[in-house]
Amino acid sequence: MRIPVVLALAVPVLAVTGGLGAYKYMRPAAGQVRTYYIAADEVSYAPAGGAAQAGYRTAVYQEYTDASFTRVKPRPVEWKHLAFLGPLIRADVGDTIRVVFRNRVGFPANVHPDAVLHHAEMDAALSATPSSDAAGLGVDGDDAPVAPGETRVYNWPVPSQVGPGADDHGSVLWLYHSRTGQETGGDAGLIGPMLIYKRGALH
Repeated sequence: MRIPVVLALAVPVLAVTGGLGAYKYMRPAAGQVRTYYIAADEVSYAPAGGAAQAGYRTAVYQEYTDASFTRVKPRPVEWKHLAFLGPLIRADVGDTIRVVFRNRVGFPANVHPDAVLHHAEMDAALSATPSSDAAGLGVDGDDAPVAPGETRVYNWPVPSQVGPGADDHGSVLWLYHSRTGQETGGDAGLIGPMLIYKRGALH
């Protein structure tokens, strides 16, 4: 899902759609590998202005400092307004996003990045595309559920087609979310923002 950056970062996003446009995917030029350690955690939830209530729980993505998943990475002050949304993932066109994901909730979950990664709906479009154009994507495209307690590593090359256009002021926002074919996951609160910048902007 592609969302205007100014609008999407002003308030938390409440809904996710699974639809994607048909892109011609190509392997991006070599860039940096940007690694994020993200877990699906169950946390106490408090309505705005209220105190967390015992027994009122939700699932959220949280970022950790390393693969031990023992210390939550503090969220920068400028991104505090993201509230229940998962950690902000940032990358340039040409980079590879590496997500080390651990599922610590009581149901299968995963991490599906809209646009950066094709999935089943893209198969028909990609089948009509020369294989060299589709190379570099789809390795993690099966959206396989990650069972409770298990860990999976995702590697997502960022193609130019999902980067900012002429009217995007240097970056464009996409969403990542749990996509397992079950009613849990995104509906439970597993959703986060992903900013893609023009090539070289973050280097």
